[in-house]
Amino acid sequence: MPKTEKRPFPIVIYNNVAGYIGLNGKLSLDKILKKAKKNTGLKDLGNDFNDEALKILIKSINEEARLNPFGNLMMREKIIGQLENRLWAEHWFKKYPEILAQGILPIVLITGLQRTGTTKMQRLLSSFPGARPLMSWEALYPAPIKTWEESQKRISRTKRNEKAVKWISPTFHNIHPIHTHQPEEDVLLLDVHFMSSSSEAIMQVPSYAEWLDMQDQTETYEYEKKLLKLLQWQKSGDFWILKSPHHLEYLDIFTRVFPDTKIIWTHRKIEECIPSFLSMLFYSRCMFSDHVNQNEIKSHWLQKMARMLQNGLKFSIQNPGFIHNVDFRHFINNEKEVLSEILQHLPMIKKHEKILKQETTEKYISKHNYKKSDWGLDAENLRSQFSFYENAFSNFN
Repeated sequence: MPKTEKRPFPIVIYNNVAGYIGLNGKLSLDKILKKAKKNTGLKDLGNDFNDEALKILIKSINEEARLNPFGNLMMREKIIGQLENRLWAEHWFKKYPEILAQGILPIVLITGLQRTGTTKMQRLLSSFPGARPLMSWEALYPAPIKTWEESQKRISRTKRNEKAVKWISPTFHNIHPIHTHQPEEDVLLLDVHFMSSSSEAIMQVPSYAEWLDMQDQTETYEYEKKLLKLLQWQKSGDFWILKSPHHLEYLDIFTRVFPDTKIIWTHRKIEECIPSFLSMLFYSRCMFSDHVNQNEIKSHWLQKMARMLQNGLKFSIQNPGFIHNVDFRHFINNEKEVLSEILQHLPMIKKHEKILKQETTEKYISKHNYKKSDWGLDAENLRSQFSFYENAFSNFN
């Protein structure tokens, strides 16, 4: 079993006191909406606001997530913050109609299973001239607050979030480092529409996850397009560098909404990336709950990752030559060679010899100790369970 971390003393005290005096009540949709509107002074969430998604998420949190008082407080504040993002975004869309009238920049999309080097790839490609990466502070706060000049507030809030994660769970931060001024996953933009896989990663919310699986994700990506337009209106570039494992399951929809997209799919041995990701999920959930069940995590995510790979493989077969595949180990050991190969697949990126000659750095790869045995897994069984993927990409495993 992964080794649990000792909670910071103030959180222990808060959980004990809040639990004793009954502050760990259920989340209230009405109260959360009122708070977000009061904080911003705004009321319009947009005609495309999916209140059903938020209702189902809150119901699932209340009935299934088993959050401790601190976790309950954090989820309440998280949802309020996402609603505030949406309120401010709608405010700017109405004030400046040219935001939504503009075209979307071409996209370089990096995807693959979690723990396959997608973050390293994203940050390296973001260093090329013309790249428009999604910075961590933008992913968390995509909409300007009150005035254009107040972007510094978004950066400061993100820095506080970064420090808070380090304080609450140094292990999680070591597994998935969060840096305010580094690129981050655009799945956080999908959170503003309350239809993303991040909730089922940080909490046990099976009924919400089941509902989400049955939804057409087109509306989610259409809303992401609006937020990307808002962000490129603030700061443009020649092409977006986006990344998230989430998209692997929905490449058909993503490319329909964003037709000018080039895809990079990173591959790593199943017996390496899956236990690593399960370990990351464990420490993520332990920040907010005292009842983290390893079997629940493993059962849910093994099924989900199989579906992600099956959908990604189906798209790859139906769209030959659309995806550039990258082997994780080859990438780590031969970074410059792999980058040169990738650039041939990405005509929007100009080959930049100065960047290609830079020394390889390990700062983008987290140091993470994990064991397959912690999860009752062994390499042979994992390879057998995911044989459809192993067979299709044998050259990359």
